[in-house]
Amino acid sequence: MRLGLLGFPIEHSKSPELYRHHLGSRLTSYELFPFEKGHLIPEIDYFRNKLDGLNITSPYKTHFFHQVILTNPTVKKLGSINTIGFTPNGIFGTNTDLLAVQKILTRFQLLYPNLTLFLLGDGVMANLTKLVANELGIKLFQFSRKLNSNFDELDLSIYIEQTSQPIVINACSRSFIFKGKFKGHEIFWDYNYDFTPHAASLPTVVKTYLDGRELLELQALAAIEFWEELTPKLK
Repeated sequence: MRLGLLGFPIEHSKSPELYRHHLGSRLTSYELFPFEKGHLIPEIDYFRNKLDGLNITSPYKTHFFHQVILTNPTVKKLGSINTIGFTPNGIFGTNTDLLAVQKILTRFQLLYPNLTLFLLGDGVMANLTKLVANELGIKLFQFSRKLNSNFDELDLSIYIEQTSQPIVINACSRSFIFKGKFKGHEIFWDYNYDFTPHAASLPTVVKTYLDGRELLELQALAAIEFWEELTPKLK
């Protein structure tokens, strides 16, 4: 299987290691495409001629959205993709971040009947989270850099009820470090993985700190399943 990753910056990406782990010798190549500006990205046929599948990360999850075939209605509603499959029958897209977040939030919903989400961010991953929370009927409050001054030092404790199980979700990029206040019984779910600033500071001020490694794992497994369903010979 010939795979690749489009985004910027992506030098820190764990994707090559992750797909090697899950695919073993079936992975023949995993190429990085770190284009700093969108206008530098080649046409989609460039990737089609080189790869069986393409992963896409920020800031390009909408770049090829209108050039692929979409079969998942929720992905259509979302308006962004992070996985493309190239087949003789066409170029197909999906969003495996969406599938992974659905899976994790469904589990949280079963574990915590009084679940409330506090979402940090207003980008693609934040929109995805809002869409999933709405579909699952989970209460959500969103905090945006555009609307909140001193965003990195928000006092979340004034919004959080003691009787609920709050999960604070960081959907911001790795350039953002949260230094705000908590009540102390929160779960902080960071969509970033191996993010040292949060891993070092947050476990001492919240109930549980979760980084984005599970999200990354589930996203990768969903992508592999997507490619195999499109092209059974890749199994």
